[in-house]
Amino acid sequence: MALLVPIVGENIALEALVNKTAPQNLVLRLFSSNTTPADSDTAVTYTEATFTGYSAITLTGASWGAAANGTIAYAQQTFTSSADAQNQNIYGYYVTQATSGVLVYAERFTDGPYNIANNGDNIKVTPTISAE
Repeated sequence: MALLVPIVGENIALEALVNKTAPQNLVLRLFSSNTTPADSDTAVTYTEATFTGYSAITLTGASWGAAANGTIAYAQQTFTSSADAQNQNIYGYYVTQATSGVLVYAERFTDGPYNIANNGDNIKVTPTISAE
């Protein structure tokens, strides 16, 4: 499935474009709910991962690469389990604003879910946004 920017995320983009609101860092999160992203989603639509060692990752504004050809990307981020005897399926990731918690975008893994079961199991995500 392709990256989906829900209506609430579109509103954030429009307000940032015209400098109506102060920019916020974004937070990358994994979701364990069997959810297919939709336009009407909000952050509470997704159940955040809870495996041992998991924590959301703040994506600082200055660390995003330069936009080119309508696309901007962040360096690959890794979520790693730090315990055995886990059993959590991860279906995708979603990104929220750091301060407001508003959903910006979400993507379901096309080849998932990925199961986190053992110490050292990991999921890598390269946050990318395309305006095309």
